[in-house]
Amino acid sequence: MKYNSELTATDHQLSVSSLQGFMPDEIYDIHTHPYHPAHFAPDTFPFLKDTGVLACQQHRDALLQYMPVKTIYGLYFGMPHKNAARPAMNSWVGTEVKENGTALSRALMVVSPQDAPEQVARDLRSGLFCGVKVYHCYASRPDTMNASLTEYVPEWLWELLHEINGVLLLHIVRDGAMEDPDNQREVRRLCRTYPNVKLILAHVGRSFNYRNARSGLYSVVDLDNVVIDTSAVTESESFAAALRILGPRRVLWGSDFPVSELRGRCVTTGAYFFWLHPELIDPKHRPPTTSEMTLVGIESLLTLREACEDAGLTQQDVSDLFLNNALRLLKPHLPQAAVPQEETGPALWKHAREVISGGTGLLSKRAEMFDQHQWPAYFSKSSGCEVWDMAGRRYLDFAGGIGAVLLGYADPDVNAAVQRRVLLGSYSSLVNPQEVELADLLLELHPWAGKVRYARGGGDALVQAVRIARAATGKSGIAFCGYHGWHDWYLAANLSDDTALDGHLLPGLEPKGVPRELRGTSVPFRYNDFESFEAALNKLGNNLAGVVMEPMRSQYPQDDFLNRVAARCRESGAVFVVDEVTSGLRYGFPGALSKLGVEPDLAVYAKAMSNGFPFGVVIGRDDIMQKADASFISSSYWTDGVGTAAALAVLKKMKALNAHETVWNKGVAWKEALETIAARYPGCGLLVGGMPVSPSLQFQLGQHSGLVKTRFIAKMLEKGILASSALYLMVAHQDQHIQAFLEAFEQALKELEPEILGGLENSRHDGQNQLGFARLA
Repeated sequence: MKYNSELTATDHQLSVSSLQGFMPDEIYDIHTHPYHPAHFAPDTFPFLKDTGVLACQQHRDALLQYMPVKTIYGLYFGMPHKNAARPAMNSWVGTEVKENGTALSRALMVVSPQDAPEQVARDLRSGLFCGVKVYHCYASRPDTMNASLTEYVPEWLWELLHEINGVLLLHIVRDGAMEDPDNQREVRRLCRTYPNVKLILAHVGRSFNYRNARSGLYSVVDLDNVVIDTSAVTESESFAAALRILGPRRVLWGSDFPVSELRGRCVTTGAYFFWLHPELIDPKHRPPTTSEMTLVGIESLLTLREACEDAGLTQQDVSDLFLNNALRLLKPHLPQAAVPQEETGPALWKHAREVISGGTGLLSKRAEMFDQHQWPAYFSKSSGCEVWDMAGRRYLDFAGGIGAVLLGYADPDVNAAVQRRVLLGSYSSLVNPQEVELADLLLELHPWAGKVRYARGGGDALVQAVRIARAATGKSGIAFCGYHGWHDWYLAANLSDDTALDGHLLPGLEPKGVPRELRGTSVPFRYNDFESFEAALNKLGNNLAGVVMEPMRSQYPQDDFLNRVAARCRESGAVFVVDEVTSGLRYGFPGALSKLGVEPDLAVYAKAMSNGFPFGVVIGRDDIMQKADASFISSSYWTDGVGTAAALAVLKKMKALNAHETVWNKGVAWKEALETIAARYPGCGLLVGGMPVSPSLQFQLGQHSGLVKTRFIAKMLEKGILASSALYLMVAHQDQHIQAFLEAFEQALKELEPEILGGLENSRHDGQNQLGFARLA
């Protein structure tokens, strides 16, 4: 391999055809090596023979030949080698960058574990360097490619970088790279011990073999001080893994200049990788077309673009990757004006209020339901049980997607099923055959049923169920208990009495827009109160079409309540509709009814059934569903394939993992711990209720309840946790996540109690949230 200073016609053509319009005008090269032959023994780097000095200007000139950009900043550091005259090399690099680098360019020192810590500290504080580059060749062992991390990045160096918010650029070694257990263990330990160190894992964590990236990068997902650079990687699968696992905010472009100016590429083969370059080709070989190879730098950019396109990245994502992520990483070492200003969640929420009715489509997600001043409101990424806000801050999420997600965010198996469906097309003039496959599975799980109808959410699935009940009976009256959506049939309860829904939804909801003619068609009753149920039936008289209720929410049925309701329905010829939108999969498999031994006429599922993708389903007895066939119930997007594919994947995974039992058992211990902690702080007036997998927190402090809830939410946010008065456990929550929540929960109550006992006069919060839903069921 050898350095190339001139481009071929093919290089130019690739640049023009494939790189134009891809990257922003300003870019930051986070991985570049200036080179001065005076710092090395002769022939140390054969590929640089006769090139002379390659400094900041040569770096820019080389890249500008094929990168359609205007400004190139760089993070520069010398070429690591055992025989390098490192003090002279470091001094030259630092001075060169200061004098000839573009305005925001910065330098790193190349450091050896044998260096004197005091001297390294002085050099780092000289103003020439913002961190260090380390390399395995300085480890004190013959086979340095097998060195453990601290053999070439000693602990004292981590301590020093932690003190100065320094950058550590690391070319990790060992055959498995980031798949290697020792590497994973040491990276996790050191990054948690020294969180101020900004660690750049070079070459996608040295994933020249893309298989190392596909599994190894998961080990650093929860390490907020770790990013990766793209330098010299030429496998689009490596980039795809990084974008999928870490997201575009943690990927930084790097050229690895002057390696970028060599011809060839690195290819994955088995568990290893192989550098393919022109010099390997037998001169006698005559290929049928050509054996011409482009530059490593061009090949890396082409494969990066392909990965970005396949991932659906926006232009803003690409700008982050090429510029903004580097500026954020180097924030402590750059002028404040140079660092991108982050749009905060509260600021965006304020704007959303001006352009979107209610700010967003789900009332339960409105910032006012939590803490309108501090709630992050918007996410940039979600995975497992973690959420990243607009500024890239990571939170442990126990709000659970407002109850819609059970497996965990971006579950890989569900995502894979949806991606397959999207790849093959999610909608067409014909019907998606997975509808039939899912129906067979749902009916197998509900042997009392004979037909299903699909929808795209719990609300519209319940509208279907009510329409089916009315069509099957020829009557219009609905008795209900609990919350069942926003539609006319439900809010009609408040036409006669605007407090009818108090305790079921939000107190005092006005039924504006609901036809007055629906007055008297919907009547609520209280859970576990059979007299209340009978009173509702009496109000509806001979007009009873159906009863709609959740099987349970915050309390278990008592005195055989559900069976008595079901029997009374059938006695009166009404349809018994069970709303499993929230309880489905969360309180039993497939729903709470499977635990309670009650068979309905119709069951409605959504939320956890598709783990975050739009989906709803009505499952019903054959005779009732057939009676409703004459009613016009139809919608284009009820036939979209995404929700169907997601639901199939969810059901199969839940069954295979016995996930319901696992999460329920964790929930029992979790709720007991919450109750124990709450009892230690009686001044908070906190009552822990609800089910083990969805406990509720109620501050019983009269007029101060709302303010204290807001203060609690704010305190949990400070500790990196999304929580409110309704908590949801997910399969993705592991023991360490639950323990982290409990520790933060206790600390929050410990801080709250003296504020409450002091009368809240010293509270710095200037507002409170809405109290939110109040549900009896």
